[in-house]
Amino acid sequence: MPTAGTSSPLKVQISKVRCPGRTVQVAVVNTSAQAEDYAILTDGSISVADRIPAGATRRSTVNVKEDRTTTVAVTWRNLPVQSADRHANCVRKTPNQTLPHTGPDSGMIVARVATGIAAMLTGIVIFWYGRQWPRRRGKMFDQ
Repeated sequence: MPTAGTSSPLKVQISKVRCPGRTVQVAVVNTSAQAEDYAILTDGSISVADRIPAGATRRSTVNVKEDRTTTVAVTWRNLPVQSADRHANCVRKTPNQTLPHTGPDSGMIVARVATGIAAMLTGIVIFWYGRQWPRRRGKMFDQ
């Protein structure tokens, strides 16, 4: 397949995949003195077809599919200017992300344990005192 190579008036930069949106940013710069037509292809189908004025820069965002390698290419006059394979792995990518704290604080756990121990001690004291207090060996009323 012929390429535009150095004769192309377009300079292209294709970025890495951005998560969580699975997007790739494509920057196209026209270095010629006239407007030029170009197309951005993803896996062979046209995603963006546009005309760029002389000396201008266009930034376009294309979506790629999850867990699959997608070829992003820029063509000028049906000749490829630049292409890159991008692989979106956004669902499994969590190196810098931590889960939010959803459980009780450690102080809350200590307070609940202390409350449970206090309730048990109170029950033991009431049970012991209840066995001691009402006992009488003699009759209540002497006759």
